[in-house]
Amino acid sequence: MDISLTIPLPSAESASLARDVLSVDKELKRSGVQRKIEINAENLVITFHGNDLKKLRVAVNSMIQNIILIVKTIEQFK
Repeated sequence: MDISLTIPLPSAESASLARDVLSVDKELKRSGVQRKIEINAENLVITFHGNDLKKLRVAVNSMIQNIILIVKTIEQFK
């Protein structure tokens, strides 16, 4: 089962920065969830793959919380 998030950001530079920050933390192997983080123009595209819906939900929710923090931090340094 795959879940894909597309998050529009103000610029390609912001998308690249967000990707770099999010790529530092890898998914735990025991979580059973794999993720792929890509940039498409000014969009951050994150794809999750896993078989357990609960674990996918937890991974997506955690990612959204991290993205909110990154966006708030970028806004502070504008």
